[in-house]
This record gives sequence, C-alpha cells and structure tokens, in this order.
Amino acid sequence: MTTPSTQQRETGGTGGRRTVPLSQLIYLIADHDKLGEHRQTFLPAPMSGDTVVRGCALVAGGLAVVGALCAAAGSLVGGGVVGGLALVPAAAAFLRGRRNRGSGTARLDLFDYGLTVYRASEDVVAFRWDTVEVRQQVIPFHNAAAAATDYSFVLTGPGGSGATFDEKTFEGAREWGPAIQSAVTATQLPAVVEVIDDEQAVLFGEVAVDLIVLTYAGRSYPWERIQRIESQHGLVCIKVDGQWVSLAPVESIPNFYIFNEVAERLRLAALAEAAERGAVPDIDGAVAGSEDEANTVAQSGNSAPEETGAAEITGTANNSECPDRNVNA
Repeated sequence: MTTPSTQQRETGGTGGRRTVPLSQLIYLIADHDKLGEHRQTFLPAPMSGDTVVRGCALVAGGLAVVGALCAAAGSLVGGGVVGGLALVPAAAAFLRGRRNRGSGTARLDLFDYGLTVYRASEDVVAFRWDTVEVRQQVIPFHNAAAAATDYSFVLTGPGGSGATFDEKTFEGAREWGPAIQSAVTATQLPAVVEVIDDEQAVLFGEVAVDLIVLTYAGRSYPWERIQRIESQHGLVCIKVDGQWVSLAPVESIPNFYIFNEVAERLRLAALAEAAERGAVPDIDGAVAGSEDEANTVAQSGNSAPEETGAAEITGTANNSECPDRNVNA
C-alpha cells in the first residue's frame, strides 16, 4: 500500500484541516496491510555519514589550521585571507547538514509480517514479507564478510510499489539488512519449494529453476552437471562439467537468498541421485567411480543454509569474472 506522508482530515465544520502525525499514519497503514505488531524503527543515518559534509568539514578545518599558522608566523593578512576561505566549505557543510536535518523524518519500520518505508517528500510505502521482492546490490560471501557488506536494497511490491534505500539512508544497516532478508526468505521459501516439488518452474528474474534444470538465456543446465554455484564480483556463476559459466548479475535476481537456497538443494539432490547410480561429476569435471567419492564431492559443495535465515554464498570477491575459464551463457 502507498499512502501520502500526511493525511488531512476535516476538523468538524470550521473548514480547516489538520494532518495526521507520521507515526500514527505509519501504524494506520501497517494495520491496513495487516503487518502485525511493530518490532523496530530505524531513523536516518547520522549526518557524519554524508561524504559531502565530511569533505567540506575536512577542507574547512585544514584551511583554518593553515590560517592559524600564517597568523602565528606574523602574516596576519595571509592568515585572515586563508581563514576567510575556510568559511566557504564550512558554510557548504552547514547548509548541507541543515538540508539533511530537514529530511530527518525519514524512517524504516519493521513489523511481524512486513515493513514500511518513508523518506521525506515521498509516500509511506508498505511491503509484506510474503509478497515483496528484494534485490540487493552486494551479497556477502561469508559470515566474516557480512560486516563489510554494502546494504543497498530495491524493494518491489504488488501493483508496482517500490522503495530504494541503503546504509546511507537509514542507520543500523547491519541490523535491518539481515533482518529483512531473513524474514523474506523464511516466509516465501516454503511456497517456492512447494511449487518446484509440483514440477513447475520458478522464475528469479532471467533465471528459471525446476526439478531438472537451471535455465538462463535460452540454455538449460541439468543439476547433475552443475558442480558449484558461486557469486563472483556481482555475477552469479555456475561450474558446469568443469567449466565456469557466467549468469545474471546478483542485483538483477529478486530474493537472491531464496534462489541460492533452492538451487543448492536441487544441485545436491541431483548429486545424491547420481551417487546412487555410481557415477557423478566431481569438482574438476571428472567422474567419481564410487559412492564414497560421490559423497565426498557432495560434502565439499556449498552447504544449504537453514530455512529461517539468509543463505551464504561462497566465492572470491576480487575477480571480475568467474574463476578459471569464463564462459558467457
């Protein structure tokens, strides 16, 4: 649901109007969309996070120091000139900070069954965990890397409603980022698994998955031929018969953690079936000749994450392409 940031009501015969406070409006929208109990509020990121303000402050401080040194050396005129120049970036930082404070009513609210997003001069937008699509620009490869993750989200709801925000928009990104992804994954994963179990395909942007194959750009890759699924420098990569294939950008795949979870389940299930037949591709594209070798290969792959949390992607973030030889799909 999308609603104007203020709601006007008749005051009762006087012809005047009054506005509903933002907090009350957010709760009204949350109640309308049945988002459940309120859990947490995140306010705008502090002004110190604004690189323009920091840069202007640093320049002004540097000029002030130079002016003080000039004055101490006996050049009062030079010190005065440099000190005057310091007022320019200082004024810019002040005006920028004032504008930031003017938009300080922005807030992100998490509820049991969804969230609301409000930014100054925009509408309050509500999303439910069971229908929202989340696209994240950067995915952490390991738990240790999560602390350095840039949380840049694009949310899309039914009817075309949307919101874009990142760690520079709201404080506490290391809290709201994983919380949003975990809630969406836990809520939508069971339904996605049920659809695939019914032998239907599920689309994740340009990538489709079903019980038999992963399909992208008109090409199909059987699960038993896929040895690994990784994310390399913003691209989803799969290793097929010992050769890496580049798929879609991570940020183009809605609900990426759900995609990774079901893909890993299907890949490992196909690997287990191949192991029962006594022949399965290993991580180098060779054929394992025994069930023990096949089980070892299966254990060396990406482990499927828990259903209630966000998945984890393995890989190296320093390469601009998939590992080894890169093949475009």
